[in-house]
This record gives sequence, C-alpha cells and structure tokens, in this order.
Amino acid sequence: DALDGIELNTQLHLLENGKSCIEYLNSETENLPDLIFLDLNMPIMNGFECLDIIRSTPHLKNLMIAIYSTSSAERDIEETFKKGANIYIKKPSSFNELKKSLKQVVKMNW
Repeated sequence: DALDGIELNTQLHLLENGKSCIEYLNSETENLPDLIFLDLNMPIMNGFECLDIIRSTPHLKNLMIAIYSTSSAERDIEETFKKGANIYIKKPSSFNELKKSLKQVVKMNW
C-alpha cells in the first residue's frame, strides 16, 4: 500500500514470503529486479535466509537489496550488512513516514 502512493515508472512484484521470492528470482533470468525489499520477518523463509541465498547465487548476487524491518537491534543491522545488504530501513511508526522512506530508497541512484 505504501508504494501505491509513489509515482514510479516501473513494475512492482509483491510476493507473500521468502520462499516465493527465491522461486521468483530463480525463474527470472532476463528480467531481474533492480531493487529487492526483504523483510527480516517474512514467513516460511526470513529475510536473513533470503539474503544468504541471493548473495550465494551467481546470477542474483549483484542485485540491490534493501532490508526492511521493525528491528532496530544493532546485531540485526550489522548482520544484514555482513551478509551483503545494500541498505537497512527501520520501518517508521507512521504510514506517511513509511511512504517517504520507501520513496527515497526507490529513487536512489543505485
């Protein structure tokens, strides 16, 4: 919903869980996303597990990955960067702040 309010000239694919994310990425060989948002608390396969798989898969390892989480624990933030995340976004408390944060990340010059 937060991305709906951001004017983007791009396609957006929403996936239900970490497992479906990896399956989608492995099925796409030519049209890989420019940016992936991973929630650390995704069901079935969490964001840490997805990040590990993405970074260890040759055709996926250079994708830009934004971690998106309610956690502000230093160990979680540090671990995501050690595993190869490009940016860590702490979910803000308000919907408007969330939209603002997501817009900044999506419009970054990666």
